[in-house]
Amino acid sequence: MDNNPYADLVSQLKNISPNDHNFARRLNELISINELLTTLNTARTLEETLDVFLLTILGQYVCLKGAIYIKGAKEWRVGISKGVKAESVDFGEMPLDDRWDGLPPIIHSRAQDEAGLINFWKGDLFRLLLPIKNEKKLVGLICLGKSMLGDGGKEKEPMLATIADFGGVLISNNLYRDDLINANRQLQRQIFQLNTLYEITGAFARCYEDEAVYQILANNLMGQFFISRCAVLSVDDRCRVKFIKGLKQCRCDDYVADAESVEPLDLWNNKVLDVRDVPSVSVLEFMNKHRLHYALPVASEEDRYGLLLLGDRLDRRKLSGPDKDFVLSLAQQSAVALENVRLQKEALEKQRMERELELAREIQEKLIPKTVPHAPGYDIAAEMRPYYQVGGDFFDFMPQENGHLSICLADVSGKSLPASMIMSTAQASLRGLNSFGERSPKEIIEKLNRHLCQSTQSNKFVTMFYAVLDPASHRLTYINAGHNRPILVAPNGDVALLGKGGMVLGLFPTASYMMGEALFEPGAELLIYTDGLSEVNDAEGEEYGDDRLIDTLKRLRGQGTAQEEKDRIIGEIMDFSEGRMVDDLTLLLIRRRVEGA
Repeated sequence: MDNNPYADLVSQLKNISPNDHNFARRLNELISINELLTTLNTARTLEETLDVFLLTILGQYVCLKGAIYIKGAKEWRVGISKGVKAESVDFGEMPLDDRWDGLPPIIHSRAQDEAGLINFWKGDLFRLLLPIKNEKKLVGLICLGKSMLGDGGKEKEPMLATIADFGGVLISNNLYRDDLINANRQLQRQIFQLNTLYEITGAFARCYEDEAVYQILANNLMGQFFISRCAVLSVDDRCRVKFIKGLKQCRCDDYVADAESVEPLDLWNNKVLDVRDVPSVSVLEFMNKHRLHYALPVASEEDRYGLLLLGDRLDRRKLSGPDKDFVLSLAQQSAVALENVRLQKEALEKQRMERELELAREIQEKLIPKTVPHAPGYDIAAEMRPYYQVGGDFFDFMPQENGHLSICLADVSGKSLPASMIMSTAQASLRGLNSFGERSPKEIIEKLNRHLCQSTQSNKFVTMFYAVLDPASHRLTYINAGHNRPILVAPNGDVALLGKGGMVLGLFPTASYMMGEALFEPGAELLIYTDGLSEVNDAEGEEYGDDRLIDTLKRLRGQGTAQEEKDRIIGEIMDFSEGRMVDDLTLLLIRRRVEGA
């Protein structure tokens, strides 16, 4: 407050030697200023401070209209006004930089050459301007209309300038205090929102269904912003209602539109849109019908789950920018929670499947013979390698009371657990049919076929080679039901392929089958196998094939025991495919011993 016009008066009062003819008037003004400051000390808010200032000035200047305009960091605004409409001054022409910091303490309407001030003189709006400054920086402007004192109002101008000078400090302090209060409120709101996000993250972590995630999201939005209603729309195969809360004439799964008619969520710019900015006509119609005012995607960086639609607030206030940011954060957290729910379901399903596969593997291991049976004069070896944890191939040996040995090797269509279940059914049925006295292979296979047709799906079938070996006569009676033809190599190297029989099992219940016979000479070998043995490929994609398998069997025939020869056959085939399998791999090798060898 440089050049204070009351400095001389204060000095005179100290010396008790008044020598000014306006001493009484100026003393009254000083008393008025003191009363003003006393009153301002009781003001609690900026609005109260501005009100006291303006009323005091209007009273001293005897003026009917006036206003105080406040300069902010981003815009000018009306602090308070009396007798003046808020839109009377165009703030767009008022500078926010320091161009007005050098304005004089008193400006009359005659000074129309002042840059930008002509805005205040238009239409004889104001006659006098008093800049409000603090530390030489412009804080605001006091604008006054015509004084009813006429020329007498000029005598009041020094006092008004002094009030404006005091006002610069007080108003700046109030603005600073308000900024601190607002900053503290914003900080408290952000802390509250962070706590909410922390708590909601914990709540989301305990969700195992999508419905629970949406319920938590809706409850928090309604509690935070007093939102009256909300809905979530899916946008996958079709746009439908996935979740609702507070909507009366709507149900979950209600159809909204074809998914093609809804803009992809990537085009929603990952922000909260007002209803007028919604890009989809179908969604817009749904929102207008149910009085929903905001839309945003429920999406993470990688996945899109739907559209979150929100109604208006019960207090009728609009969502602010920070409010929308917080709503978007909640939606993104819910998207992460939905992804976790999906992953949890997949993990649980995987665990369930693994438990089922382990159980099926244990059952299969118990069904597959651990050892080969003893057949006088014969050396038998067998092996099965499932492509998955559980396979659809199986083999079995069923000794008969008459000394005969029933032999079976089969391949169920498909892989893994479904194929294993059909395998178990077929094997159990075959054993049951073999337990009821002596039956021919034809009778057994035809009964088994009818049973499989009744107990399995229509698109599932079984290929099978079933045979009965008589060790005494060395005759093999067999039926090949659509299976790979076993390879019988005679002692002289001649090869016979055992293909007599009929079609696969499990498709046509009235199918008929023919029996075939083969004779085991001393040293002859029979290889029964599934296509997983012959259909492996090398690195170039070439198949091993039946011809190469025949050559391998002829070359390795008689080398070591049947078990050793079987291992050599599998070893050569795995070397060919570099260990890669294409299906379950199963083989039986039956050799008639040479007497005296």
